[in-house]
Amino acid sequence: MRKFLFALSAGLMLITAVTGCLKNDKTETCVPKTAEQELPVMTKFATDSAITTTSDASGLLYQIIDPGAGTAPTATSTVTVRYVGRYTSNGNRVDASNLDQDVSFKLNEVISGWTIGLQKIKAGGKIKMIIPSSLGYGCYRGLTMNQPLYFYVELLSVQ
Repeated sequence: MRKFLFALSAGLMLITAVTGCLKNDKTETCVPKTAEQELPVMTKFATDSAITTTSDASGLLYQIIDPGAGTAPTATSTVTVRYVGRYTSNGNRVDASNLDQDVSFKLNEVISGWTIGLQKIKAGGKIKMIIPSSLGYGCYRGLTMNQPLYFYVELLSVQ
C-alpha cells in the first residue's frame, strides 16, 4: 500500500510539474518586435504627447530640448543624469531618478536606446526619447515585454 501511495504521489507531482512548465512556457513566450513594427505606436505617442521627433537610423525617436554646451559623451563615457521613464502604452513609470539625487553610470552599461540617444546631446543638455523595445528591455521577463519606452533625460555631466 505504501508503494502504491508513493508511486501515486510521485506521479501527481510529475504531472503538476510538467503541466506547470508547459503553462508558463506558453504564457511567457515573447517574440521580439522590430523598431519598424513599433513605429506607428511610437509616432502616435509622440503626437499625443506633443513631442516633435527626429528619427535615428536605429529606430529611436527623439527631441532635443536643450543640446547642452559641455562635453559630448561617447558610448564608454560615465554620465551623470536625472531622468524619468514611462511605458508608452499606459504611462506607467518604468524607472526614474529622484529629483534631488543624481545617478551616474557608464553609458554602454544601460539600454541601447540610452547609449544612442545621449550621444546626441552634450553635458547640460536635455532630451526626450521614445525608444523601441528592441533598443530597450525587449523580451526581458522582469518587466512588461515588447513595450516602447519614453524617457526624459537631463545630462548633468560627462566623464
